[in-house]
Amino acid sequence: MRFIFDGDESFSFETLRAVGYAAYGGADIGEVITTAARITPGDWESWYRQWRALADRIAGIADGCAAAGHPVSASSAYLRASNYYRTAEFYLRDDPRSDPRVADTSARAIQTFRSADEIQKRWERVQIPYAGIELEAYYLNVSGDHRGPTLLAHGGFDSTVEEMYFAVGEAARRYGWNCLIFEGPGQGSALRHHGLPFRHDWEAVITPVVDFAITLRGVDPERIALLGMSMGGYLAPRAAAFEHRIAACIAYDGVFSMADAMPTADVPEHDSAGQVAAFDALIAHRGQAPTSARWVLSNALWVFDVTTGQELLDEIGKYDLADVVGRVTCPTLVCEAEDDQFFQGQPTKLYDALRCPKTFLRFTADEGAGEHCHEGALTLFHQRMFDWLDETVGHG
Repeated sequence: MRFIFDGDESFSFETLRAVGYAAYGGADIGEVITTAARITPGDWESWYRQWRALADRIAGIADGCAAAGHPVSASSAYLRASNYYRTAEFYLRDDPRSDPRVADTSARAIQTFRSADEIQKRWERVQIPYAGIELEAYYLNVSGDHRGPTLLAHGGFDSTVEEMYFAVGEAARRYGWNCLIFEGPGQGSALRHHGLPFRHDWEAVITPVVDFAITLRGVDPERIALLGMSMGGYLAPRAAAFEHRIAACIAYDGVFSMADAMPTADVPEHDSAGQVAAFDALIAHRGQAPTSARWVLSNALWVFDVTTGQELLDEIGKYDLADVVGRVTCPTLVCEAEDDQFFQGQPTKLYDALRCPKTFLRFTADEGAGEHCHEGALTLFHQRMFDWLDETVGHG
């Protein structure tokens, strides 16, 4: 699927991702189309300027509506602005640690999200104790004083907890599920504010999250499901292999080995020295690479806290489920996108290796759902996913 940018697959996908959240109040289609039309394909600065201008304009509308006593209008605009700020910040990866726009734009995405009346009335901002800090999270209780099924949901390689509201949180409310959306090391504020990179042993993150979740009003400890989005399709099954209080796991979409998602060098696999040299060259000259490869490499250096090809290869090699997948015992849903440009073939590898009760859901291009994480077809994804959850964990 090519959305606006025929000559830049990455810009096209990220635009589709942004507009896809219109289904849950995160965008207006006309705003996205007119903004994208002003962006030069492949120009990261052009991307930032136009999305930031849109985000600032919509945030201004939100502030005006709030001051005039129109909370519904303000809430709608704040949610859109939050998504637009996240989108604006996406390609600021040349020097994310020192570029002041990263912290500023990310903070605006958080501020506008929390300003929305929709969030303040329905969601409780909570903080989960983890390794001497607190992970940012939001909790939705739809079951009141009764214990109900609860979905724990986190993202992946570039996610924020605020995005998870659009990706799954609001859908959980509509389907009658309690929901705890959160971010871990390598993501959102844990990375930007606390400097915590990813860790491959994600069970060390999920166990404290489950410990916290079972203390929340409305959570049935016997009916806790875990969803991981994108790279979370590795992280969530990895955690489920060790944290057996998880009653069901959703790999959205499935990832068996993260190394397969890295840009490749034309060097034989047995030539380890050549592989390292090639990755060093890719890193050094990534500014000349196509947008997707450039972004993946730049983001990887940041979120894994590495600087060299050897360090990157060593770190990414840890993100492999081969040795632990047999320990997953809970029912697991593995989703696949037909045209996934990041993890092609990975869901099948994960599904084939699982020995627990398992279900495979394939989303196709003909359905408009063939892109990575089914961006642009979230209502179809949520219908299938929540129906599976209801049948597997039980909703009543």
